[in-house]
Amino acid sequence: MTKKEKIEAGFTILAIFALWPVILGWENPIYQVILVVILVVFIALVAQKFRRLRSIYNATKVEAKKRRPPGGNADEPFD
Repeated sequence: MTKKEKIEAGFTILAIFALWPVILGWENPIYQVILVVILVVFIALVAQKFRRLRSIYNATKVEAKKRRPPGGNADEPFD
């Protein structure tokens, strides 16, 4: 796990803990501000994670195109 992934995991746990005052019905304007900040950061983290997954997917597509079928012609489709 990279340092970036550890920070993302830690922030996810923090976001879950931040929901408890709302679940317990505690009302305070400070909680609303904290929840909005956490929501914005969480959206940024999710977008970054999707970009990372898309780049990994594209890299595997390129890698798959470079492979030749086992024991056959490179122009033949896989069966």
